[in-house]
Amino acid sequence: MQYQRFGERVAVRFESGEKIVENLHRFFATQGIGYAVLSGLGALSHAEVAYWNAQTQQYEAHLVDEQVELVSFVGNVSLRDGAPLLHAHVALGRSDLSLIGGHLNEASVHPNCEIWISPEDATVERTLDEQCGLYLMALPERL
Repeated sequence: MQYQRFGERVAVRFESGEKIVENLHRFFATQGIGYAVLSGLGALSHAEVAYWNAQTQQYEAHLVDEQVELVSFVGNVSLRDGAPLLHAHVALGRSDLSLIGGHLNEASVHPNCEIWISPEDATVERTLDEQCGLYLMALPERL
């Protein structure tokens, strides 16, 4: 994984074979990033994408074991129990130009992936929401 800073923003480039989520978690921890928004694109050799089933309150994981374009990567990183937690959704383009998408669990890059990270000065913690069973951002202000 290579990266370059542009002021506060960071461009990250993954090389073929690297795992996106695993490496981003390590990057956020070593850089002390407690909240950031992310976007990106690239290509993947395989991925695990999930769908949140509100009835069962569980993610349903689906393996995508084929070469796909990472048409869209959007997400954020916050903290859960003091450790970085990536929350990202992806749209993946198949060779027939159909799209699949969902919550990104993990993906292997092939041949390239570029992610842009915009960190914020503040940190955001995630706490368990008992009603839905998800760890949601705990933001201090309300309307």
